[in-house]
Amino acid sequence: LTASTPARRAAFSHMFFNLFGVCWMLVVFHPFVNIVCSLVGYDVSMTRELAGTEDFLINAAKLSFVLAAFHTCFNLTNTAILIGFIPQIEHIVCRVIRERDMAKQEEKPKVRLQYIQAGLLKTPEIAILQAHRETAVFGKRMQRMFGMVRSLLLENDTEAIAMLFARIEKYENISDNMEHEIALFLEQVSDAHLSDDTKSKIRALLREISELESVGDACYNTARIINRSHGGENQERFTDKQIENILGMMQLVEDALTQMNSVLEGLRENFTIDRTMELENEINDLRTHLKQQNIADLGEHAYSYSISTGYIDIIQTLERLGDYVVNVVEARLN
Repeated sequence: LTASTPARRAAFSHMFFNLFGVCWMLVVFHPFVNIVCSLVGYDVSMTRELAGTEDFLINAAKLSFVLAAFHTCFNLTNTAILIGFIPQIEHIVCRVIRERDMAKQEEKPKVRLQYIQAGLLKTPEIAILQAHRETAVFGKRMQRMFGMVRSLLLENDTEAIAMLFARIEKYENISDNMEHEIALFLEQVSDAHLSDDTKSKIRALLREISELESVGDACYNTARIINRSHGGENQERFTDKQIENILGMMQLVEDALTQMNSVLEGLRENFTIDRTMELENEINDLRTHLKQQNIADLGEHAYSYSISTGYIDIIQTLERLGDYVVNVVEARLN
């Protein structure tokens, strides 16, 4: 009931298939059972008194095969009957389960999970695999959000800035909801009897999604500062040199996000944390250099103190974003 429209339609079509099969089976139940028994070689009229104990037990041992054969024959026959009516079944299913109101969907961010379906909890190992895949999707969305922040910095049109900032706000809500949904799923998995290794994987995944949500917060905070600086016609804007420095910092963070997503999508034994730490050190060094340069520029009155504050806030926020990326990679690589 809480799944996506295609998933609910698939479930309804499965139910329709079985209900239709049960209806015709009830009509021909006894003849059908006799046919299946004859196929398996089970004698329905045999008794212990007439056949003897040994033959009777041999015949009784075939009951499990009768049950399996009945189930197989039922499905094959039902499929043979219904296979010619697939378009009609599709029409019925689509009429019963309609697309959700698009206007209502637009009111809320689309946070439908791709690999995790509500109410479907398989074995813990499969559930962990689903959560890993969903976390990889989470990471890609956060990198896409970061790309929007970069575009916001370069945008000069006031209307376009407002639209971009609105999209970033939407993605920030998506990051919050994704963290909540994945964490809720992992909490349900934790209720099962788990091995120590599986428990360790769940703890790592919980840390990953928490840090990815922090990446979304850092992106949003950066966008807010940019929006304050570039969002109004009378606002003092960053200088060309400041924008160039921010873009340099953003490129390093972009590289770190790309490396992070490679780790999230691949097998952890194929990666080390070395490349991530190299990028982290470069981000830290650039942050320190830009802070020192900012003090010198203020002394030379290259720009005002108010614009300097926003500029350094962005640099520090980007550096923290790099820290969150390191934490995600550390959690995945254990």
